[in-house]
Amino acid sequence: KNTLRSNISIVKQDSYIFNMSIKDNLLLVKPDATKKELDDVCKKVDIYDYIMSLPKKYNTIVGTDGVNLSGSQKQKLSIARALLKNSKILIFDEATSMIDKETQTEIHEAITKITKDLTVIFVSHRLDTLVNCDKILVIDKGRVVAEGKHKNLITNCKTYKNLFKKI
Repeated sequence: KNTLRSNISIVKQDSYIFNMSIKDNLLLVKPDATKKELDDVCKKVDIYDYIMSLPKKYNTIVGTDGVNLSGSQKQKLSIARALLKNSKILIFDEATSMIDKETQTEIHEAITKITKDLTVIFVSHRLDTLVNCDKILVIDKGRVVAEGKHKNLITNCKTYKNLFKKI
């Protein structure tokens, strides 16, 4: 299908992980994915080594809402699932807000490497996650009050500067 919806993947703040195997959670978006494709997306988001350390590897059942995974492992699995879909547009809706700074940095580095030819939209209150974005929209009271790169906004937009000071 060549629809707008088929070209968008969303990773939410609290993405749902189903009570099934890691492999089955990934295959939800691409049932015919190969082992190599699974390995590639899991390596890109730095969860591959963890999966390989498990006795049943991809066949490990993760429990309802991924109860057997840490918060960062759940997010990495959700991001791997989004990447496996091979969408042209990736939306990260507060996708790193529930993980620690170190993991957030790892995920952003991975995202930067794999999204060169994609449109990536970050929705975030953690402004430090946005500093390398090509374009930042500053929204205040439901209106776009400024747009540009971090360097420009930090010096020319009072709202952005005040928000950034709070981090």
